[in-house]
Amino acid sequence: MTLAAGHRLTWVDVARGLALVSMFVAHTAPTGGPGGVLNLSEHLTAALFAALVGVSAHLEQRRHGFWRAFLRAVVRAAALCGAAWLTSHFGAAVVDVLTHLAVLTVLMSVLALLPGLVQLLLVPAAAWAGVRVGALTADDVAARLEPARALVPAQVRPGPAVVAEQAAAFFTVGPYFLLFFTAWALLGAVVVRSVQGGGLRAALRLGGHPGPGLGGRAAGGVWAGVGLLVGGAGVALARQRTEDSPVPYEATWDYALLAAGLVLIVLGACAAVVPSHVPWLTAVLAVPGSMTLSVYVAHQAYLGWVLRAGPGPWLSELGTDDTWFNVGALCAAGLLLPLLWRALVRAEPWRRGPLEGPVALVTHGLARR
Repeated sequence: MTLAAGHRLTWVDVARGLALVSMFVAHTAPTGGPGGVLNLSEHLTAALFAALVGVSAHLEQRRHGFWRAFLRAVVRAAALCGAAWLTSHFGAAVVDVLTHLAVLTVLMSVLALLPGLVQLLLVPAAAWAGVRVGALTADDVAARLEPARALVPAQVRPGPAVVAEQAAAFFTVGPYFLLFFTAWALLGAVVVRSVQGGGLRAALRLGGHPGPGLGGRAAGGVWAGVGLLVGGAGVALARQRTEDSPVPYEATWDYALLAAGLVLIVLGACAAVVPSHVPWLTAVLAVPGSMTLSVYVAHQAYLGWVLRAGPGPWLSELGTDDTWFNVGALCAAGLLLPLLWRALVRAEPWRRGPLEGPVALVTHGLARR
């Protein structure tokens, strides 16, 4: 595998582009499509974004070392929180994921220090914790966090009600569970280690010869195959438990497994299939994938406008944003406008994206110190 322009991995940016498409479908598709296949986007989208945080954390630490990578992660987390504040004013019918990804970004900058084998072992451990904690009430989690809250200086100590609210948002109520996000992010870190390190054995430090090329592409194919097995296990578990398909955004093993399987399929397939150069078709996904924050904020702005704009093809009969028109509009604009930005804006770091440019300006300053 080779690095894209600006030392970016093309196959990772393609995976990010696929995450955007999956998000557009999950947020606006009015039906599940043939055989309900589009419903898989509800299981894939958040999990893939979380896994890509793990991918980025590993690559950042590999390039910059721990402390610079950690500081850069803090800057990115602050940018995500700022973007979350901005999108909260748009009024879109979307549960924002940016604050969860902000916390995960800082957490994974630390967990990226761990050896690959330890990261792999922590994947089921984090998923198990997610299922167990998700079964508790927010007040239960808040009570268990009380000793930690008491250690915070009184001037900035959050009240018990605030802790319970955040416990619900991050651990118990969903739709996003931080512990599941951690499991998927660790999985992403392991995958990129194996692909860029010449295979799974090398990534886990079990032997092997590090280096790009066939070993990495073969590792991607293996991970895609493992993803089919893991996702299938999630479906089978749900059928055994409820005689139905897995339900997304619930703290259950079947959701965690199906989402993890889909993540492995997408990351593995991208690593195995995406060529080392950037043909036109690959760029359609890779360029938007390098501007995910800008595209995410823009899609929230559009969906907020949809609900204020009045009747039109963008509104369903029930007055929601679930229409094929919105799926098409978001896919077209979300994929093509970043290409237009990249064609018109040449100066670095601004050509990275409307929001990515300022973030890159700060993080590049940290990298040079």
